[in-house]
Amino acid sequence: MKVFKWNDDLGVVLTQELIDKLGLKEGDDIEITLFGGSGIAVETMDCDDRPRGNPPR
Repeated sequence: MKVFKWNDDLGVVLTQELIDKLGLKEGDDIEITLFGGSGIAVETMDCDDRPRGNPPR
């Protein structure tokens, strides 16, 4: 994956494999959490901002 400039922010294009594993679709909200300085967890969020399912390990 690559990081790219998007206006004043940075963006990441996700691979189709990761999109499928997370069950993402356009418009979904996600929360990314940093662990131990270099690891991350991604959670998909329902409309009421509660985690939907388990983050990948």
